[in-house]
Amino acid sequence: MPEITALWGFPINEQLHIDAHETVKKIQQDCGKGTKQLNEQAAHIVVKLTQHGLEHYYRRPTEIVPLHPSMKKAADTGIKAVMSAIQLVIRQFFKKRNDEELKLLSLYIEQMLWTHPDKSEPHLVFTVHDELHKRAISLISQVRDEKNTDAYIDDVIDALCELVELSVANYYHQPVDKVELGNMSKKAADLGISQAEKGIRKLIDKLLREVNHKQLVELSYHLESMIHQKTV
Repeated sequence: MPEITALWGFPINEQLHIDAHETVKKIQQDCGKGTKQLNEQAAHIVVKLTQHGLEHYYRRPTEIVPLHPSMKKAADTGIKAVMSAIQLVIRQFFKKRNDEELKLLSLYIEQMLWTHPDKSEPHLVFTVHDELHKRAISLISQVRDEKNTDAYIDDVIDALCELVELSVANYYHQPVDKVELGNMSKKAADLGISQAEKGIRKLIDKLLREVNHKQLVELSYHLESMIHQKTV
């Protein structure tokens, strides 16, 4: 009997999907032949994937649920600063990777690339545990059926914050754990990621507590579009 695996992730464009697979292939075939260009290509792909993540995790939700102008300006400034820092860290991180580490990281990226079987649309995904998947589906249904948002908003915020935590684990901690980092570099990177995660959690809490039911329903469709399943 086929096993169903729950996934969470966002679509990426076809060209990025192709470029990512080609970069992985080049790394697996050519790594160790005396060039550091592959490290730069890997960093470029990960920066592009990060930009897609920003679009789906931040920009699209704040279009659905518009922020107050002053809050939007502050949030945009904060996100821009975080993204600039993350992109710098990505480039520095890949620049220092040896051949074996680069190969491991390229395979990790590859296993996150997934094409939706019905839509033939490429995505960047990671696996979520069954309980969270079921809870997310149940909350989406509750949001659409029940207008009293006070009855479930805490549960929605908790679920989204858990997804943020899983995202950080899959996009940062797991790949970083595959390589050797100096203690100072690791501590600095961990601190930056922790601060970014706290900022995102704070934004989620403030944003969702101010939305009306209609906006929350619209947001639920966006979140639902990032919930997937695959048969293995």
